[in-house]
Amino acid sequence: MLLEPRGYPVIEPGTALGKALVEFFSVLEPVYADGTMGVFQVIVFGGCAVHIHTQSRGSADVDAEVASHGRADRSEIIGLLGDDAYVFFDEEGVSQMLELDLSFNTTLGPLHEDYEDRVIRLTTQSDIPNVEVYVASPVDVAISKLGRFGDRDQKDIQSLLRLPFVNVNEFERLAREAIGYYVGNKMPVLGNLESSLKDYQ
Repeated sequence: MLLEPRGYPVIEPGTALGKALVEFFSVLEPVYADGTMGVFQVIVFGGCAVHIHTQSRGSADVDAEVASHGRADRSEIIGLLGDDAYVFFDEEGVSQMLELDLSFNTTLGPLHEDYEDRVIRLTTQSDIPNVEVYVASPVDVAISKLGRFGDRDQKDIQSLLRLPFVNVNEFERLAREAIGYYVGNKMPVLGNLESSLKDYQ
């Protein structure tokens, strides 16, 4: 993953979880603040991405694709992020936490090869410009959930598809393309896609 600087759309999280997700990566400030170690980039998927887009349900697990471009070692960054859970308070004042899911991998489910072209930049602290936090687009998050397709995944897909700016025809086209080169048994995933489209209609 290497996202070239360009005009990605930007979203500023307004919920407690959204703000906590941005702050979760502030632990990297000592590594990247002066620019000598390069650039850290992350793309968030999973329940946290669903929350950013829909403001519905939260998730304690941060599913993220992590990359370090420079002298900082990726494994050390993973270790730093995964060292401690990040504790925050939700809108009702209840203590919650975020924790990096060390088992997350973008190859675990279908994902379109051009997903990086559709990421959305999350606003981050201005004093760490070398830490770039992105969230996968609603369409790409929905596609990634066609693999496991549990009850929560199905609800997430419907929530994402019903966003006013999401085109269900684009979702179907990109999903079929992604399934076309998906490594694994394609038939169940195709069935999950058909079921999602039926539920949407």
